[in-house]
Amino acid sequence: MPYWKQEQLQQLTQEENQQQMFATALSLAEQLDMEFLAYRLNGRTVAEGPQVMMFNNYPAEWNELYKKNEYARIDPVLVHCHHSNMPVLWSPQLYKQAPELRQTACEHGLCHGWSQGTQDLRGNESVLCVSRRQGEVSMAELYEKSAQTLWLCNLLHTLMVAKLHPPKARVQALSPREREVLQWTAAGKTAEDISCILTLSRSTVNFHIRSITSKLNTTNKTSAVAIATQYGLI
Repeated sequence: MPYWKQEQLQQLTQEENQQQMFATALSLAEQLDMEFLAYRLNGRTVAEGPQVMMFNNYPAEWNELYKKNEYARIDPVLVHCHHSNMPVLWSPQLYKQAPELRQTACEHGLCHGWSQGTQDLRGNESVLCVSRRQGEVSMAELYEKSAQTLWLCNLLHTLMVAKLHPPKARVQALSPREREVLQWTAAGKTAEDISCILTLSRSTVNFHIRSITSKLNTTNKTSAVAIATQYGLI
């Protein structure tokens, strides 16, 4: 399994510019032997209603065709990711009802890949796609790398949604112990690792993680790291 450098992960969480966020994410995708990366956020705001944000390094001609032909209306990837957080492989079966979309995408180099979706309680939805021109993606490769694309999708979702919903003062301060736990989490340590490092029981570490996610109004520790970094809490 390819391992991402800690410096790159920190750069992504600390980046303020959305284009730079995507550029850093693309470099991570390339380390997974992927050529293309696409990220799409269907966001919801009280003031402006639904908003769509899209970033990719696809060929310009393909982006124009996708928009012109309104492929988003029939794209099975978007349908799947709207209903599931499981990764979906770009297989002939997936595109059974949209063979033209599949063929046209391949003609523009988007041949082999998979997609990952995530949603939150506010109705925001993200879709992350990684792909390449050559080299069919096996199930073994999907299983090996899908955890990393899930992590990347969740992190980009947190960072991009934060641009739609600016930070609020209601975020509670973290205790010194919670900061320690979150700092080690940001360093890629598991709850078991942290329990050994801080000489705590694993249940105590998990208790602190639950407290952290509650205080930062997030649903998982990955999002908590991103939010805490933006707030300067760690």
